[in-house]
Amino acid sequence: MTSATIDPHVEYKMTTNGLTNGIDIVALKAAARAQVHFELESSLPTPLELTRSLKAYPTSDLTPAIGTTFEKIDIHAILNSPECDAKIRDLAIIIARRGVCVFPNQADLTIEDQKTLCHKLGRLTCRPYSSGLNIHPLNQSTMPDGSVDPALATLTRDPSKKLVKQAGFGFRFAKQKQSGADGWHTDCSYENVPADFTLLHMKTTPVTGGDTLFASAYEMYDLLSTPYAKFLEGLNATFTPPGHTPENIVDRMWKGPRGSPENVGPELCASHTIIRTNPVTGWKALYGTGHHMEGVDGLAQEESDMIKHHLERLITDNHQLQVRVKWAPDTLVVWDNRSCYHTATFDYTDERSANRICGCGEKPYLDVRSSSRRYALGLKK
Repeated sequence: MTSATIDPHVEYKMTTNGLTNGIDIVALKAAARAQVHFELESSLPTPLELTRSLKAYPTSDLTPAIGTTFEKIDIHAILNSPECDAKIRDLAIIIARRGVCVFPNQADLTIEDQKTLCHKLGRLTCRPYSSGLNIHPLNQSTMPDGSVDPALATLTRDPSKKLVKQAGFGFRFAKQKQSGADGWHTDCSYENVPADFTLLHMKTTPVTGGDTLFASAYEMYDLLSTPYAKFLEGLNATFTPPGHTPENIVDRMWKGPRGSPENVGPELCASHTIIRTNPVTGWKALYGTGHHMEGVDGLAQEESDMIKHHLERLITDNHQLQVRVKWAPDTLVVWDNRSCYHTATFDYTDERSANRICGCGEKPYLDVRSSSRRYALGLKK
């Protein structure tokens, strides 16, 4: 297949007709879509079952709906062990089920370890072979030797600037921001093939503050009434970064595929099903909301706005589907973007830095055979 010749670490040169190395973007996208359509029609994945490979590692659930902590696990050691693949596969299933997992004290974890872990979390479960590590359109890290690591995003925040921008400090009262509801999002939902697993390894933390909040997309779906859920299952939504215009980034963006042959070009605009199935669990999740959701396809503006507002409030009005992760240096947090939303908290006054690696998964789809999380676990809705 054409996409097999694409190296995601090569910086291809863009032209109005495609890529100058002879690979046509239009043909590339068409081939990738044909593969995805064939895969979905011919062999939808069945939910994966856990083995007992992780029975020796104690865990504690952060809430009933979302979040699990592994207190005594060494990810670096596991990656170098004979049982690596079995254990990483089980980790992927647990992360997909619980939404987010916390791994404290990962001091030996390297950037290459993060890449290997992200690769294996996807490849040992349901990630298509056409997908790999995500490359952010604008944020790649320059390494000490001067080389650029396209898959690594080093997240370092200047608190003084962020407090002004995110919390509204420094503005007059009329412009002060009083809600952080628009911060909730899933990673890369503006891509045709968005993120599956994201790994964030914290290096420097403020004395206090800088927590990350997560919300269960499974529990959001379970809060919907049956008729409304069925209505949403027939809808798609368009995702794009707020205020984005392609001409503003085309000269400075990453010029090649961004983790999938379908993720190319400066448009950063994609349409996805509002209700999606996580192929690892077989559970339905609410995907059509968050920071990047522009609107519901095919609806009038007023209708779309009503749905957007209602779905956003499912997160903000329901604390039982949220969990707050407090960071410490060397903590690794891994989440499944098909299972949960997240948002940062910009309330800190000291430096905060972390290394992020993110994988591309499959194009979102809804399997009519899938069920809700509560139904699958025999829980009361």
